Amino acid sequence: MPPMPPAADLLPPELTALRAAGLVLAVVVTGFAIWRRRSLRNADVLILLLIALGLALVAGTEIPDSLLSAFSFERENGTRIIGVAILAILVLFALVVRALAQGSRVSRQLSEALEGLAWEEFRASGHPERFRDRIGVLVPAYNEAANVGAVLDRIPAEVCGQPTAVLVVDDGSRDATEAVASERGAIVARHVVNRGGGAALRTGYRLLSDSGAQIVVTLDADGQHLPEEMDRLVAPILSGEVAVAHGSRVLGEAEPNHPAREAGIVFFNRLVSLITRTRVTDCSNGYRAVRADVLPTLSCARSSSTPPSS
Repeated sequence: MPPMPPAADLLPPELTALRAAGLVLAVVVTGFAIWRRRSLRNADVLILLLIALGLALVAGTEIPDSLLSAFSFERENGTRIIGVAILAILVLFALVVRALAQGSRVSRQLSEALEGLAWEEFRASGHPERFRDRIGVLVPAYNEAANVGAVLDRIPAEVCGQPTAVLVVDDGSRDATEAVASERGAIVARHVVNRGGGAALRTGYRLLSDSGAQIVVTLDADGQHLPEEMDRLVAPILSGEVAVAHGSRVLGEAEPNHPAREAGIVFFNRLVSLITRTRVTDCSNGYRAVRADVLPTLSCARSSSTPPSS
């Protein structure tokens, strides 16, 4: 049996200022975890205690030196410091990944809560009947009081012989967007906080899908799309040719963008076309029409649809 290492190999030969600071910090972290244990989650308390334990081991023993030596990080030439830095980076990376996962979960839960609140208010007001068997026109809007009225005025009452009904999703606007849209006769669903265009679209898609709309057409509230050309998007869906139709500023005419943006659009058009095995000419265009029954599986429907020009 090999001899036991002397105690001097397990404990630091002297208590330097740096080691003392590490031990004090370990005590502080432990005290904080115990003090806030009722307000913190169990997992967070455990992480704090593990951090305190790690600080105590690094500052109060030579165990980390033995571990670093096993990976050829010796004291000479400063390699031991590099080893400690690498270990710290790995720990920080794990904590960052955990924080990102928690943030994603919280964001998802918040989106679900906002969608649920919007649906309950929407249903309680009797709005679903306004969209049943109609073409639902979805307009996400954020601080667009100056533009949304003109856009709504241009939306046709019928498209390809089918009646339309308009839903504006006010994504936490701080101006009069909601009032202007209501004055134009649109139904308004509101997010109490701004969650971004994607969240507004998801809310609108859910409301219109659950309301029994036949087709959902989306266009921006800033006036960059032409409501008068809506029939060009809707006609291929009514005929059964496609399930999803995208407008295209590439096949038609549009004001030129910044060269960098144009290059980005070309790159992502080719990437999306490759992934979906469908020719997509303007993936960033928000002017689109979707058959309502495929909204819950929109990602699958995209790969089987051909975007016409508009």
